[in-house]
Amino acid sequence: MEITRHNIKAVLALEVSLEQKKVYPRSNAYSIAEGHFSADDDPVWMRAIYADETPVGFLMTSEVPEDGIYFLWRIMIDQHHQGRGYGRRAVELLVQRIQKNGNPQYLLTSHLKGDGDAGIFYQGLGFDYTGEVMDETDFMMKLDFQHHEAEQGE
Repeated sequence: MEITRHNIKAVLALEVSLEQKKVYPRSNAYSIAEGHFSADDDPVWMRAIYADETPVGFLMTSEVPEDGIYFLWRIMIDQHHQGRGYGRRAVELLVQRIQKNGNPQYLLTSHLKGDGDAGIFYQGLGFDYTGEVMDETDFMMKLDFQHHEAEQGE
């Protein structure tokens, strides 16, 4: 769901656990600000993740649709709503949205060295490690749409 003046306070109140903050301390407020003032000119798409009428998370991408390149920049599910499949479903819906845009090439993402569970999460959604590591701590992953669509057709 789009983030508006009606739901911004609820989105800003969502948090991960203290343990997760040790790995990745950035809040939704930080992410939203960063999305509005990104370092490049790629369009940023931000959405609140909802379970029925309840905001449970946040998702943000950086996109170059004319090239078919998308980057899943942030995904977070509030500590009280984790383990219920909301993050998985949000990424699945993101993939469907990208596929409808036409000419999807790949969706990139990354996870920090200390968060191996994120890698397992993304692999379960069809992402593969690229072998690239940014700043010695950020492991790059890619969902190749041609490969993904072929697997979905099997």
